[in-house]
Amino acid sequence: MASGSVVPANRGRRNLTDDEKLQFEATEGIEPVTSFERMGIKDDLLRGIYAYGFEKPSAIQQRAVMPIIQGRDVIAQAQSGTGKTSMISLAVCQMVDTSTREKDRGNLAMSVFNHVSKGAVE
Repeated sequence: MASGSVVPANRGRRNLTDDEKLQFEATEGIEPVTSFERMGIKDDLLRGIYAYGFEKPSAIQQRAVMPIIQGRDVIAQAQSGTGKTSMISLAVCQMVDTSTREKDRGNLAMSVFNHVSKGAVE
């Protein structure tokens, strides 16, 4: 089980020694991706992430966002406040096709809802 925290920049950043105490169990081949840029996150999402003061993904996000985006089944367990909900939201926003025409955008909200509902149930 992983524990960590998602904290905007300049607000209670954790010490490196705290990170060294974290324990992870991950499928072989799952490596942490330590920056949002290396995850290939869309530019508009990156701007939003940085506008809210986040500098790097939390420990749980580093290990789970990419497999979710790749369509893999993911079980992520971590303490409260570690970034699980934002991990799912980020992955869903990355996967949603925003290039659709204006008349098709009514389906965008339903698409996001369906992705999030599926993730919450599973």
